[in-house]
Amino acid sequence: MNTTTTAPQTLDLGGAWNLAWTAGPDSSPSYATSGGSIPATVPGQVHTDLLAAGLLEDPDVGLRESEQMWIGHSQWTYSRRFEWNALLPGDRIELVADGLDTFATVRLNGHEVAVTSDQHIGYRWNVANLLVDGENSLEITFGSAWDAAHECEAQVGELPRPYDEPYPFVRKSACNFGWDWGPHYVTAGIWQPIRLEAWSGARIDSIRPDVVLDGATARISVSVGIDRSGPARDLSISAVLTAPDGSEAARSEVPVGSDDAVLALEVADADLWWPVGLGAQPLYGLSVEIRDDGGTLSSGERRIGLRTVLVEEEPDTIGTTWALVVNGRRVRVRGYNWIPDDPFIAEVTEERLGQRLDQAVGGGANLLRVWGGGYFSTEEFMAGCDERGLMVWHDFLFACAAYDESDAMIEAVTTEAEQAVARLASHPSLVIWCGGNECVWGMYDWGWPEILEGRTYGAAFYTEVLPGVINRLDPSRPYVPNSPWSGSLDKHPNSRDSGPVHIWEVWNNVDFVHYRDVDPPFVSEMGWCAPPAWSTLRRVVTEGELVPDNPQVAHHMRAADGMEKLARGLAPYFGEPQAAEDWHYLTQMVQARSQAAGAEWLRTRERCAGVVIWQLNDCWPVLSWSAVDGDGIEKPVWYALRRSFADRLLAVVPVTAGGTADPTGPDGLEVVLVNDGLFPWAADVVVRRLALDGTEVARETVHLAVEPDGTARAVLPAGLTAVSDREFLVADADGLRSTWFFVPDTALAPTEPRFSARAATEDGVLRVTVEAHALLRDLCVFADRLADLLGVAAPELAVDDMMLTILPGETAVFTIGRRDGSPLSAPADLSQAELFPVVRCIGDSAVQVPVGSTGAAGNRSA
Repeated sequence: MNTTTTAPQTLDLGGAWNLAWTAGPDSSPSYATSGGSIPATVPGQVHTDLLAAGLLEDPDVGLRESEQMWIGHSQWTYSRRFEWNALLPGDRIELVADGLDTFATVRLNGHEVAVTSDQHIGYRWNVANLLVDGENSLEITFGSAWDAAHECEAQVGELPRPYDEPYPFVRKSACNFGWDWGPHYVTAGIWQPIRLEAWSGARIDSIRPDVVLDGATARISVSVGIDRSGPARDLSISAVLTAPDGSEAARSEVPVGSDDAVLALEVADADLWWPVGLGAQPLYGLSVEIRDDGGTLSSGERRIGLRTVLVEEEPDTIGTTWALVVNGRRVRVRGYNWIPDDPFIAEVTEERLGQRLDQAVGGGANLLRVWGGGYFSTEEFMAGCDERGLMVWHDFLFACAAYDESDAMIEAVTTEAEQAVARLASHPSLVIWCGGNECVWGMYDWGWPEILEGRTYGAAFYTEVLPGVINRLDPSRPYVPNSPWSGSLDKHPNSRDSGPVHIWEVWNNVDFVHYRDVDPPFVSEMGWCAPPAWSTLRRVVTEGELVPDNPQVAHHMRAADGMEKLARGLAPYFGEPQAAEDWHYLTQMVQARSQAAGAEWLRTRERCAGVVIWQLNDCWPVLSWSAVDGDGIEKPVWYALRRSFADRLLAVVPVTAGGTADPTGPDGLEVVLVNDGLFPWAADVVVRRLALDGTEVARETVHLAVEPDGTARAVLPAGLTAVSDREFLVADADGLRSTWFFVPDTALAPTEPRFSARAATEDGVLRVTVEAHALLRDLCVFADRLADLLGVAAPELAVDDMMLTILPGETAVFTIGRRDGSPLSAPADLSQAELFPVVRCIGDSAVQVPVGSTGAAGNRSA
């Protein structure tokens, strides 16, 4: 962890508690209303305790989500006893709750300590006069967040939001109330650590380093928030900076006055922290200590990176550019949006979190955007990003709704922001704060003014309250008031000429080729929906085929008109699939193609400084925009984007014509190299025009050279780019390949994807070899489909590649292994019959060839 602030002594109150239902709807089950209690684990939440007790079946499965709604409408009491014999002497003894979800009444030995109403705030209460020698009892009762939200709504009036759920009225994770990718699991519980802390004199409350670079010298101003237990006394505070190699790099000591302390440190020849791909991620140790004549009163430690960050905005011919600059270099962002990885945070283990962050980096990302409808990031998440060089864009917790600007709400939001900024400011991966998600856009396009009738909608949070906190506590970190944002409340926030934009009209309305209609400065959201892995969806759909009209499949699609949009996306390329296997595979192919096409188009635009895909992860098994599904399995889009997000990109794209990309127009096609690496890149790009049977029709070799953070392009001659339904382009350079088909699949001349496939175990992995006898498009190997045969749980298996286009006579080898690296105990070899539907490519229809059959020469379309 990045943060290890210590008081002299603590008593951990986590672990074993008791949980009892104390009020709720008449529909609550008898095991809850019987008056008994069950064992509970803290940190945790009611749902996880009911699951652990065997009283709640997995609500992700089937239609069971509806069977747990009573939980969020109920009142719950956590209780425990602990021994106290003045074990922790000090001027102040505090009960510290790092997070309570959400509407809690805290009682110690029958005395009310506090009433809380904000999931995102940590609390401290002086309880010295309430503790007794011997046994003490602690009880925390949680009311229904639903009930509290509806009570607030009755007082405040209607607030516009995208769903008929009252989430904007309460300071609780918005997606607990359901989202267009998430379930309705309205949680309650002691979701963060809880303890007793005893301290005397003074305590370190926060450590906030601010870095300025002057050539190779780093100057660090360390602001230390100090809490005092009584009148001022003679104290000193020191800071020691330890270099990554363990040597002392700098030291400073000052007397403690009545205000927070500021210490100055200086490091010559500083080892700079860089985003992944641009350098290393050295972390310095920062130790801070408060002392009096008697010794150490409080100490704290951080791991920090020395780097600077700013947002660069410059006028151009379209509007204004918008780019992140780290250590003086523009960083072209390739990223994903991050949502809570599970509705129940206790379920997100360090191993699982590490896997997700590795999947982000492995998929070519250098940034994660923490979306504003969840919760503030954990220390484990931020430390993992620091270590991997993953930049973090962090929203404050506002999402897609209007918010009340009452004094009480402003006070709560200010406290949230102050705590979050103070806690997270030491992390070098945190490169920008954002006021919220789509909370200004609604005033322009979603009919909010008619609902609000002159009432405020939350603009003061984004333009006054939050920037005020940033200016006081984290002044060198960039801040953007909302996403999307065009620079002013008076300008449409999604105007496309300035600031970060969201591109949702493509998924919602049109074919994905229309990503090429725009040339924005930065894209902070775009995405396309698709099912999770077959095994993931099959696990929760207990009856019927995996087809759109299966009620259980439909239940796991939350996007508005999602099935209709999937069908619209399929139509120009694959028509209407007739088998469940084909519908599942082909919808995943459209997702992969759409995001690769969009990402490559935007990365080849010189003014576009970032593409952040919606979204990396899922919190449950769902048809969504994710690249990694709820069971942790990479979807084909992850592999497609891994190529599109590579430091070096080779792409064939239409030439921009009047702001619109038209491959059939007079400007034709161009080949582009994008270099986000550290060194210049020169390559001979061989572009071939091939018939569908692989026969070469024409060829052109183009030499391109590109500097770091640059692009190089060449318009292709007309002889290569004439539109045809029987020919296509292949561009190859330095082991990279890009293809261009002039017409959609349904308009191509008919072809048969003939191939041979075999698999054999070698060195503890399974190698699948596919030899093409004809053109193979979007060739995939689905490791999860081998889980039963290999005797391994599907999420434990991974394949090294997907989404390949290989030509007649070429061979592709895929490697399937366990994620943990342990050897597979697999059959010696597998026949081609056993590899359906593990191996799939376009045109390889499950309707034409039943499972277990092969066809002559491996032609499964014959």
